[in-house]
Amino acid sequence: MTELQKRLKSIHFGALIAPVIALGKKLGLFDALSALGSEEAPTDARAVAQQADCKERYVKEWLSALACARLIEITPDERFWMSEEAKHEFDGLNNFEVARMLFVPASVKVFDDLVDAFKVDGRLGLDYSQFADFYNEQDVQTRAKHEKHLVKDYFPLIGMNSVLSTGGRVLDVGCGTGFHSMKIATAFPHCSVDGVDISDAAVSIARTNADEEKIDNIIFRIADAGELPADWTNTFDFVTIFDACHDQLRPDMCLAEIYRVLKPGGVFAMLEMRGTSSVFDDCHNLPHAAHVYASSLFHCLPVGSNRGDALCMGAMWGEQRARTLIEQAGFNKEHVQVLHPAFFPINDVYLCRK
Repeated sequence: MTELQKRLKSIHFGALIAPVIALGKKLGLFDALSALGSEEAPTDARAVAQQADCKERYVKEWLSALACARLIEITPDERFWMSEEAKHEFDGLNNFEVARMLFVPASVKVFDDLVDAFKVDGRLGLDYSQFADFYNEQDVQTRAKHEKHLVKDYFPLIGMNSVLSTGGRVLDVGCGTGFHSMKIATAFPHCSVDGVDISDAAVSIARTNADEEKIDNIIFRIADAGELPADWTNTFDFVTIFDACHDQLRPDMCLAEIYRVLKPGGVFAMLEMRGTSSVFDDCHNLPHAAHVYASSLFHCLPVGSNRGDALCMGAMWGEQRARTLIEQAGFNKEHVQVLHPAFFPINDVYLCRK
């Protein structure tokens, strides 16, 4: 077998096992197996199924797939258990790669529409409304990636802890289901936080989440980032956007609007995927590039291409393109820094002052 054939086989194997793992996370099967089985007293499919409120035959097939993938353990009499390492990796949000696997089933739902978008005479792209499940899974991935570091490391890095502690108005653009907005609102209760997103579904979830958490210094609005309310000019002390500029139809208009609504002297922080704006350099220097280009193909590029005047950036637009648009929006080149935080190893932070 050639190296290419081995690589193709490995990709095929992973493509099939990833949604099996996603099923386990979605249905609580890993939690059930972890609670019931051990090396000293392994468990069977029936017990796991009862614990997770699932059908035994389906659970048996799920357990079999993971055992043959060497991800869980099996005995000669077909009983199952998880090693301590496996329990840790599959528990909660401990492993970012496990959280990412939830994207696989959410992405392939748009496969046929994406085929049409590829064609010269096909649709321009895909609509945000086609990704309701995507936002739920994105929320899981975001929590896995940012929960530990957002308040403890990210805000000190961008120098906003002392500013936010004393109050001020904050805008979270492309807020999705509200995770970052709510973290800011709870960590800095003297602030007033606005979260905006173009997706009705995402904003609905965000509002529900805020109500459940009883957070009263936050408002979520449905809004196009390229056309924010006219009366917001020079309003916000701090504007942030997390991995949500590249998939705008017009990221240039989004950045121009952010510049407009930011107070003079205010700070804008944009977290984006780390990229160079060169596919060749990405390919040879960034281990995450293949994954992000592939993810972009199923979501970021098509939603960012779904209009005749769209810029069609994609997730890996990279530092050169991002800098160009930031400066065209009005930010002075001397007031733009690009940070490479070790705690967010596949992201860059664009820190801009008006």
